[in-house]
Amino acid sequence: MYSIDIDIGGTFTDGFFTDGSEIRTDKVLTTPHDITEGFMACVQAGARAWNLDLAEFLRRTGVARVSTTVGTNLLVQRAGPKLGLIVTKGHERDLYGKGNAAIVGRYIAPELVAGVAERVSDTGKLETEIDPDALLAAVRSLVQANVRMIVVSFKNAWRNPANERRALEVTRARYPVHYLRSVPMQLATEVMHVADDHARTNTAVFNAYIHGEMARTLYRAEDKLRAAGYERPLLVVHSSGGNARVAKTVAVHTLHSGPAVAARGAGYLAQLLKLDHVVTSDMGGTSFDVSVLADGSAKFNLSPSIDGVPIATPMIEVESLGAGGGSIARVDNGALRVGPESASSAPGPACYAKGGMEPTVTDANLVLGFIDPEYFLGGRMKLDPNAARRAIDRRVARGLSAGIEEAAWDIRRKITEGMAAELRQRLGDGSRSDGSRSDPSGYTLFSFGGGGPLHAADIADIVGIDRIMAFPFGSVFSAFGGSTTNVQHLYARTLTGKGGAKAALAELKAQAAKDMAGEGFAAKDVTYTTSNSDGMARLTAEAAVAHWKPPRGKPVRGIPQPKATRAVRWRRDAAIDTPIYDRAAVQRGQRIAGPAIVEGPDTSYAAPPGWTLSVDGFGNFVIARES
Repeated sequence: MYSIDIDIGGTFTDGFFTDGSEIRTDKVLTTPHDITEGFMACVQAGARAWNLDLAEFLRRTGVARVSTTVGTNLLVQRAGPKLGLIVTKGHERDLYGKGNAAIVGRYIAPELVAGVAERVSDTGKLETEIDPDALLAAVRSLVQANVRMIVVSFKNAWRNPANERRALEVTRARYPVHYLRSVPMQLATEVMHVADDHARTNTAVFNAYIHGEMARTLYRAEDKLRAAGYERPLLVVHSSGGNARVAKTVAVHTLHSGPAVAARGAGYLAQLLKLDHVVTSDMGGTSFDVSVLADGSAKFNLSPSIDGVPIATPMIEVESLGAGGGSIARVDNGALRVGPESASSAPGPACYAKGGMEPTVTDANLVLGFIDPEYFLGGRMKLDPNAARRAIDRRVARGLSAGIEEAAWDIRRKITEGMAAELRQRLGDGSRSDGSRSDPSGYTLFSFGGGGPLHAADIADIVGIDRIMAFPFGSVFSAFGGSTTNVQHLYARTLTGKGGAKAALAELKAQAAKDMAGEGFAAKDVTYTTSNSDGMARLTAEAAVAHWKPPRGKPVRGIPQPKATRAVRWRRDAAIDTPIYDRAAVQRGQRIAGPAIVEGPDTSYAAPPGWTLSVDGFGNFVIARES
C-alpha cells in the first residue's frame, strides 16, 4: 500500500510518496486560483513516479494526508470574509483582555463587534439571561452590514454556555437555515473550551475567519480524490502534530500546519540519528521557519500567539520570517530591503518568465551561478537569466550604484543575514531542559525547504554552527513531516469543581473513543495521554499508522566525479570555478571538499570554500566546517 503526503505552500505544492520501503518526491507550482488543481497535479506526479495510472495508484493507497497554508495565508493577506462578533456588553473593545484587543481592527472591524447584556457569574451561575429582542437587534445590524458569519463569545461561557446556546437558538428561529438570509453562527465554547475568555474569543474569530475557505478547499480536494478512485477519507494535518479526517477538523487547528509538522519530522529524524541539540531552518518560496528541538523533540506551545494575538489552540512551536526564494528585493531611500513581500508562484520571480517584474532571491541566486537555469526542477522548468538580470539592474543595482552581480550578491547576503539573525535569536532564548543558554556550536542545523541547503552554510557561518544536515527529500520536508503524523484528537476542558479532573477526563475519553471509532479505529488501537494542570483537563487520543523509516546503506568508496564546472560568486568581488555534482552520483560514505554544489531535481546543496560535504549511512547530506 502506498501513502500520499501533500503540503500546499505559497509557491510550491510538495509531494512525499512511499510504498513503505522506497520513497518518491515531487514538486509542482501551487495554483492560487484553485489550489486543488495543484494538489491533484502533485498526486498525478506521485502516480507517475511509481509508473502507475492515477486510478490504480489511488486504489492501492492506504492513507492520504494534506497540510496547507490556506488558512495562514488568509490571515497574512487579511483576505478572509467580513465577520460579526457578539460579546458581553462592555467588552466590545477589550474582548475580556487588557486594553484594546489586537484582533479588532485587523481581522474584524470595530463597528462589527456588538455587545448584548448577559451575565454568568464566576461560579457559573446564570444571573442575566439574554433578551431575545436585544440579541436579534444585534444580529440584524450585523446582517445588514453584510457579514458572512457571526461569532458569539460571552464572558464565563466556559463555566456555563447557556447564553451562548440560547443566542444560537434564537438566531436560528429567526433566520432558519433554509432561508436565503440564514446566518451562519459559531459559538466560542464549541470551538475551544478554556477559561481564558480573551484567548477563546480570539481563537473563535480566527476559526470563523478561515473556516469557509478551508471547508471549501479541503472538501473539494477530498471530492477530487474520490472521483479519481480513492476510497478512504482524506486526512488533514494539524499544527499540533497529528491529523484527522476533514469532517473532524476544526479550521483553526490547521494554522501553520506545514511548518509545525516539518518540526515534528525533524524530531523524528533527530531521534533516529541520536541528536539531542537540533535547530531547524525551513526556507521555502515565501517563508523561513525556525524551530529549536529540546532534547530531540519539537516544542509544544499550549498558549501560542499568531500575529501578536493570543489563542487557545495548542501547536508545535515554530517561528516564521517573511524570507524565501520568492522574497522581493528593492531599494528604499538608498537602503536595500529584501522581503517580507513575496512573488509567490504567480507571477513568481522574474526568471520564471511568467510576468513577474520584481527581482527576488531566486533571481539573485541564478545570476550568481548557484542555480542552473537549464536544470530547475530537474529541467522541467527553464529559467530566464536575462530576465533576472534586467529586474535586478532596474530595481536594485541602479539604486545601489552597483553592478548587477554585486547587487545580486548583496540581495543574497541581505536575506542570509536576516535568516541568521532569526536563528540566533531563537538559540539565544535557551532551549535545554535545564533552561541553560544555548551554545550554537553545540547544535546541528537541519536545513530543508527548496532553498534551504543553498544558504545553510552561510547562515551557519554567521550564527556559529559547525555542522549542517540536509536531506534527499528536504525540498518536500513538510510533506515528509506529515508522513510521520498519527491520527490524533486533542481535547481540553477547564475544571469547574464539579466532579474534578477525574470526571472531566472520563467525559473527554468517552468523547474521544466515539471520535476515534468514527475514524475507523478500534478501542484497543487508541492510546490516551492525559494531564490536569493549570486548572485544565487535557486529553490526547492517538492511533498510530505505519511510517516510513530511512534505510541505512553501506558506504561506497571513491570520490564522485563532477558533471560540470560553473562560475559561482561565493564572494562579492569575484566568481570561483566550482565543481557541480549530480546528487545521484554522490553516494553514502563519500566526501567532497568545497567549494562545490550538488544538484538534485528539486533542490541544490552548497558547500562554500572552507566547508565539506559528505553523505551519511542514511543518505543524508552533512555539510561541515573544515577543522
